[in-house]
Amino acid sequence: MGLKEKLDAALRRQALLGAAVEGLVWDQEVMMPKAGALHRAQVIGELSALHHQNLTQQVLPLVREALATPHILTPSEKAQLEILLQEAEPIEKIPTELVRRFSEEASQAQIVWAEARARSDFATFAPHLEKLVQLSREKAQYLGYEEEPYEALLRLYERSLRPRAVEALFAEIKDFLIQTIQACQEVPLAAQELPTLRMPAADQRQLVEEVLTHIGWRPETNRLDLSAHPFCSGLSPKDVRLTIRIDEEDLFMALGSGMHEMGHALYEMGLPEEPLGWPITTAASLSIHESQSRFWENHIGNSLAFWKFMYEKVLPAYKPAWLSDYTPFTLAQRANLVRPSLIRIQSDEVSYHLHILLRFELERALINGALSVQDLPAAWNEKVQVYLGLQPPSDAVGVLQDIHWSMGSFGYFPTYSLGSLYAAQFAAAIEREYPDYMVHVAEGHFETPLGWLRKNIHAYGHTLTSEALCAEATGEPLSARYFQAYIREKVTQLYEGAVALPA
Repeated sequence: MGLKEKLDAALRRQALLGAAVEGLVWDQEVMMPKAGALHRAQVIGELSALHHQNLTQQVLPLVREALATPHILTPSEKAQLEILLQEAEPIEKIPTELVRRFSEEASQAQIVWAEARARSDFATFAPHLEKLVQLSREKAQYLGYEEEPYEALLRLYERSLRPRAVEALFAEIKDFLIQTIQACQEVPLAAQELPTLRMPAADQRQLVEEVLTHIGWRPETNRLDLSAHPFCSGLSPKDVRLTIRIDEEDLFMALGSGMHEMGHALYEMGLPEEPLGWPITTAASLSIHESQSRFWENHIGNSLAFWKFMYEKVLPAYKPAWLSDYTPFTLAQRANLVRPSLIRIQSDEVSYHLHILLRFELERALINGALSVQDLPAAWNEKVQVYLGLQPPSDAVGVLQDIHWSMGSFGYFPTYSLGSLYAAQFAAAIEREYPDYMVHVAEGHFETPLGWLRKNIHAYGHTLTSEALCAEATGEPLSARYFQAYIREKVTQLYEGAVALPA
């Protein structure tokens, strides 16, 4: 077997081991009986260790050898391997035993988190979180950093990000967010007084599946299930699973989570299938992944055009009692009310980023040793009060509401805001090329935005960095001005020009 064939085989094995772990994690969250938690943690830990060993002992040595023998590579393959090497070399420093311990602890912590959240019992979860924080600090030491431990973890999710860059990102939009919230709160909307969008759980699940089918969900490729925290698992482009969360009193929960996770699913389904394991078959970054979910959830799912489609073609079949009280416009108003919420995934597009800011600040303090796990709930409640003007009545709707820390995913949260900025810039590029595409969305046709994303984002896989992909797709580097312009336009439309927005 030649060098190229050995490299192909090692990369393929890396992808297959990763898919095995992904499948077990999906099963743990959706299907696994509770008593299986300890055994499952051990299985995931062992597979994660094998995944790490294959990377460090097989993949990376072959990558280095191939890059030293460039005549066997095409220019695209060479570029892909250079990206892979740059991102994997820090991970190579992490001992396999630490990978195993981390995976086992995270697997158990997710089970405990779900139970603690249901009982609003932070004390039960705290020892597991303490272990994950300590293991994450240990991981950061192996990964290396210039200024602070949190920097090392942040780079695992977006190579271009540094803590100071995240600070600068929020500094650029923070005042705009706060002033927009304040301005909108001064203008009451009639839609606020209309009935809540109550619907039986079975109907909501059927409705979400129907809507997602219009976009690209297929029973032969996808699964739709329920979980405490919505997520998407891409085992391969032909096996992509998503979960939603249902609140019978609020259709927006199920529909919003469905649209968000479908954005992730469409990206996974749109990636090249071969050569398996090469960067072209993987996502560009978590920030770009989040840009896809935020695009479909917000730019499509919260648009007036989408609610025209819902009002005329979807909702009548379910005969909700509240439908006659609404119009497409008031449904869109209700979906886009700018008012702070305790729950991140139920937040409007403006206050949402203040949720991300407070999580960024807290997890950074945890990893850097400036905040203890014991003091985390009080610190959380204080920041919610400062940024959102709210007070969590319990930890279930406070510090326990997100699954990310139980997974050990410190550094993940900033990619949501970065993804929103990318999504707004991609949406602007789509509109420049197809000025009337929202007319088709209102009729239930989503081919135009999906086609643009397939061509300009999905097809590239991870052959470019996030920044390079954005420049290639839109003609310019990432800029927050597209997000601000998008929010201004939406608020002006749905608040009928009654809000005095910041300049």
